[in-house]
Amino acid sequence: MAASPSLHAPRLLPPSRNGSSAGTDWCPVPPKQRPVNEYEALAASLPFSWAAGDLVLYYSRLAFTGATFALFIGLPVAAFGGRGGAGGDALHLALGATGSGILAVTLAVVRMYLGWAYLGNRTR
Repeated sequence: MAASPSLHAPRLLPPSRNGSSAGTDWCPVPPKQRPVNEYEALAASLPFSWAAGDLVLYYSRLAFTGATFALFIGLPVAAFGGRGGAGGDALHLALGATGSGILAVTLAVVRMYLGWAYLGNRTR
């Protein structure tokens, strides 16, 4: 009779692709792509960490981002672009600068939402 394998013999797990040895913590997903590690990296990165803090601080950072973008990007573009030179009335300058600030804040909020939504879908 041939010797049959024991029912209590330890099962060997293959090593993962990232070179870690077989053991109890074996996982086929590379460490940087594991949801827990992705959450920690996302929570520590710059715009995403804003949403994890105080609500007043979050709004003030968004307002500062929009005002900075409006002042340094939107206002020069509104003043020197479009109508053929510098100048223009104050209403058009203010609307152009404000519109660019609102656009920057909207893009930042959408980016934060998409990042957190992606991570939320991965952890379900």
